Amino acid sequence: MAKVNIKSEKITPFGGIYCASKAFYALSLDKVINGTLGVRSSTYNGYQWDEIMSAMSDVFHCGGDCVEDVNRSECHLRESPEIRIPTSHTIGRAIKELSHEDMEYKSSSGNVFRFNTNPRLNDLLMKLNMKMGLFKYGQTVNVDFDHVFVKTEKADAKYSYKQAYGYFPGVVSIDGIIAYIENRDGNTPVKFHQADTLSRAFKLLHSYGLHIGIFRADCGSYSEDIIRTVDGNCRIFYIRAIHSASMYSRIQDIREWKRVEIGSQETEVASVMSTQFMEDSHYRIVVQRTKEKDSTPDLFGDRYTYRYIITNDWDSEEKNVIETYNKRGARERDFDRLNNDFGWKHLSCSFLKENTVYMILTAFCMNFFSYFIRAVSSVFTSLSPTSRIKKFVFHFTAVCAKWTRTARSWWLNLYTGMPYDKLSFG
Repeated sequence: MAKVNIKSEKITPFGGIYCASKAFYALSLDKVINGTLGVRSSTYNGYQWDEIMSAMSDVFHCGGDCVEDVNRSECHLRESPEIRIPTSHTIGRAIKELSHEDMEYKSSSGNVFRFNTNPRLNDLLMKLNMKMGLFKYGQTVNVDFDHVFVKTEKADAKYSYKQAYGYFPGVVSIDGIIAYIENRDGNTPVKFHQADTLSRAFKLLHSYGLHIGIFRADCGSYSEDIIRTVDGNCRIFYIRAIHSASMYSRIQDIREWKRVEIGSQETEVASVMSTQFMEDSHYRIVVQRTKEKDSTPDLFGDRYTYRYIITNDWDSEEKNVIETYNKRGARERDFDRLNNDFGWKHLSCSFLKENTVYMILTAFCMNFFSYFIRAVSSVFTSLSPTSRIKKFVFHFTAVCAKWTRTARSWWLNLYTGMPYDKLSFG
């Protein structure tokens, strides 16, 4: 067995994290953060907002999955002469300081549901997205909206139809970049005041010069007030329509079906005008029917599974409409990343308004990672723009490093043959 020597030299196994920190400040994100949120502490040893957010980002870039992991990685991160790392308690206090009071809506049945919008942090989220170049003023974007159930047993979590306690935030994303988050009680119906949520999100996007080309959402947005709000703020929308008896009777009148292949599956498609739902708007219903596997015909013929999309797009072929709508399926992976890579599975606070702050800050961490991995993957062939945190840690973050001071300057020595010196940001 080989002998082991214990060295006391200050060498960190997470040398790649200093490159992420360099990108954070090279983009002047600290100036945007402090300029928006103001000065957090006037004392010399107090932590500012940029240091709080940078530390949270560093935790996830090192493979952590909750705020408390900053205490485990602090001994490595603090070796840098340029970085100050707050404790998890300091981060927790900062999150509480950024919280915004809840809004309450009362339903017709008398139930009260809480919403938390936190407009200041959502505005900061968009400012940072623009600063990183993820969006540009005047750009036309495709917007996806969905509600994601975040399972938790925090003090004020409500029991949901998902048969668990949690929150039910509405999330607006653009090509995998989170643009707006509005948290809600876990027992809030998906359509309840959703039009108000979308109005606030659209107003924010428009204020940064973004034009909404396509809007996509599932059947949780199939409601007249929601669709009218969406139609007034985008060029084209695709929303999953709900199967109903009236819808089924409508499609019985279809005489011509087109055979197409969608996602390597043979299916039939057709279009009808919406005559029993918002008939004054002349919307189009794109119908897709797929023959059920292993089903035997009955007296009424073959058995089919039907799916519907309501849209204001009368120009595209049915196949193109369905394929464009199906692209929103990629957004489910965004929620998987938020849950498993960026801490939504381990909410740090006890109340809705504080966990809204946590969700928005960790959404920024994911957006910053999206920017950073694109830059890194252009130099590191072992990584791609879609790489997850685990692969990123193995191929980038985990490199031995040591800080040394030579000729009155600090140098970061990386013990590797990988091209870290080829990275550039800003």
